[in-house]
Amino acid sequence: MITVLPQRNSIARRIVTLAAMLMTLLVISACSSGGVSVGGLFSDDKPDAGNTGQQASDTSPFGAPATGGPVKVAILLPLSAPGQTASIAKALKNAAEAALLDSGSQSIQLITKDTSGNADGARTAVNTALNEGATLILGPLLSAEVQAISPIARQRNVPVIAFSSVAGVAGNGVYLMSFLPSEEVSNLVRYAATQGIRNIAAMVPQSAYGGTAENALNQAAAANGAKIVALDRYPRSAAGVASTSKAVAGKIANSTNDIQGLFLPEGGSMLANAGNGLSAAGVTSGKVRMLGTGLWDERSTSNVKLVSGGWYAGVSPDLISRFSGRYQKAYGNTPPRLASLSYDAVSLAVIVTRNAPGGRVTAQDITNPEGFKGVNGLFRFRRNGLVERGLAILEVTPTGPREVSPAPDRFSASF
Repeated sequence: MITVLPQRNSIARRIVTLAAMLMTLLVISACSSGGVSVGGLFSDDKPDAGNTGQQASDTSPFGAPATGGPVKVAILLPLSAPGQTASIAKALKNAAEAALLDSGSQSIQLITKDTSGNADGARTAVNTALNEGATLILGPLLSAEVQAISPIARQRNVPVIAFSSVAGVAGNGVYLMSFLPSEEVSNLVRYAATQGIRNIAAMVPQSAYGGTAENALNQAAAANGAKIVALDRYPRSAAGVASTSKAVAGKIANSTNDIQGLFLPEGGSMLANAGNGLSAAGVTSGKVRMLGTGLWDERSTSNVKLVSGGWYAGVSPDLISRFSGRYQKAYGNTPPRLASLSYDAVSLAVIVTRNAPGGRVTAQDITNPEGFKGVNGLFRFRRNGLVERGLAILEVTPTGPREVSPAPDRFSASF
């Protein structure tokens, strides 16, 4: 279900209810619970005018005149890119089309363009889409593609909601609908501080991701009254992990450091190597609370003994399961996590274009401080183009992640 709640100091809008409600995309309000409900995740049901409490009219549930032409929204994806990228792009395309179908809206027309996974292809795709009248761009996926299309879209005053996780490509009309390490770390450190974990050590890989996670950790600690009391960087090799693990273990054993949490932004086999190295060096979960990022959000993490009981911030397992299950039923395979991003992006496009004159979406429409709630939970876009997410805090268990703190229902008033 997609629900739009009125903003502060605005009148309540009409309500359209649906059967088989599974997920929501909301414009959040602090002062009312009324709203418009207009579609379900892969729902077989359509909006029923009889549930509105009003007479059916010649306007769609999204406010766009049924007799008017649909707003054109383009989605740019690397459908013919080599390797796994094309498979991810296909899943993004499937989820985008499902979102439009579920909305029941005829107010937008989704135009799909192939970027081929490179900058030249992206430029060709965006120029074609803009020449066909697109007033909002969804995608691309890769950072090089986003960089390529940004000046073109900006020149035409068309905003871009991209799927890249590289924060540096955001801004100047580009908004990132993605899972950013900075948001995961921010949510995690905020929660850890409320639980008394304020002295944190970090063991960070020498990689671009490690650098991003380290910066996010420093910023989050400063914002939440925590302190980074030790930080060690390691080469991503067996020897590098082993030697750094010994150094970190020594600092934890030193009682003067009073280390309460150990931040380890690593995943997969490297997480296993680091966990085993730390365990061999004498680190136990009884001494420190292990803290991670979204890289922990995979099945193999449960096999790493040291991180059992550790925390990371992410989307509620229930939300992931619902989306994945419905997608699998529709398409016969399990979607990559990124597929949910295009579902939310298209749902958002339906909302922000519905009252935009000529379908022209503004920065004010996209950066609504009340935020939205989609299949991945609460989110909003900052003015710098980065997404802010309200995430659950998850604990690693032998059987998978367990939610220990739910995601917030609303953002605070500050923005």
